[in-house]
Amino acid sequence: MLAFAAAALALLVMPAHAAGEKRERIPAGCRELADRVGLPMTLTQAQAIRAIAYVRQMDADDPAVRRCLVAIRRR
Repeated sequence: MLAFAAAALALLVMPAHAAGEKRERIPAGCRELADRVGLPMTLTQAQAIRAIAYVRQMDADDPAVRRCLVAIRRR
């Protein structure tokens, strides 16, 4: 599970396509997951969309994943 999360979320650290692209802050409920894989606290909009898709595929038995899913729904 953690290996999948690390591999999936590591794709999010790819550089932004457009210089100066607006960055989104990672919700507080998702910061533990981001910290696990060393992600920055802000993502481009495209990276944020991919992150949400990856989190939705993760095992909801993990308390950090559940907190993140709740935080995503609140946005």
